[in-house]
Amino acid sequence: AMPETTGTETQDPAATVPVEEIPQEVVYHTVDDSYFDDAVFIGDSRTVGMYEYGGLEETSTFYASTGLTVYKMFDSAIVSVPGQKKKITVEEALSEKQFAKIYLMIGINEMGTGTVESFMKAYGEAVQHLQELQPDAVIYLQAIMKVTTERSEQGDYITNEGIEARNAEIAKLADDRKIFFLDVNPLICDETGGMVASYTYDGVHLKAQYIPIWLDFLKEHAVE
Repeated sequence: AMPETTGTETQDPAATVPVEEIPQEVVYHTVDDSYFDDAVFIGDSRTVGMYEYGGLEETSTFYASTGLTVYKMFDSAIVSVPGQKKKITVEEALSEKQFAKIYLMIGINEMGTGTVESFMKAYGEAVQHLQELQPDAVIYLQAIMKVTTERSEQGDYITNEGIEARNAEIAKLADDRKIFFLDVNPLICDETGGMVASYTYDGVHLKAQYIPIWLDFLKEHAVE
C-alpha cells in the first residue's frame, strides 16, 4: 500500500510564508482632530506652518523649527518647557514623553548639502532613533512638499527633481506596519508637477488658507 502522506508534504510552499511578510494594502481611516491629541509633529518651516495655521497648536505637540535638518534634528534645542526659560532638545523631549503617533516632514533645508544617499543615510538613522525613543509610536513619514515649478527652475539647489528623488527613497522606509509613507503632493501640485502657484506666497510654503488641504489629507490617512 502507498504510505499515507501527511499534510506537510503536499502543502504549497507559499503557504509557509509568515503572515507579516505578505504585503497588504494599507487600510486608512478618516479621523477627527482629536486623533492628533497624542501625536507629535516634527519638522522644519513647513511644519511650523501647520503649527501656526492648522488649529492643532493647543492639543497636539510640535517640535518644529524653521531651519531644522535631519542632521541636527535630535540635538536642536527647540522645545519649550512650561515655566522654564531654557529650551530642551528634541532628544530630551522625546525621552521624557511617549507619543502614540509621530509625523515627520523634513528634507528641504538639506538639499544644499550632500547627496540623496548621504541625506537618506541620516534620514534612515533618524527614523531608527525615533523608534528607539518611541517604541510604541506609529511613525508617519511625510513626503517632502514640492515647490512651484518656477521656484524649482531658479537654478539653485532646491529642485522638484531633487525632492522627488528623496521622496522615492523615503517611501521605501515604510513597512506599512509601524511606519507609513504619506504624500500630500498630488493634492497641492499642478499639471507641471510643482506646487500650485496660488497656494504659496514664496514658492515653497503653503499659505495659511491652504494648510487645511494638508491637514485633511492627514486626517483621511490614519491607520488606527
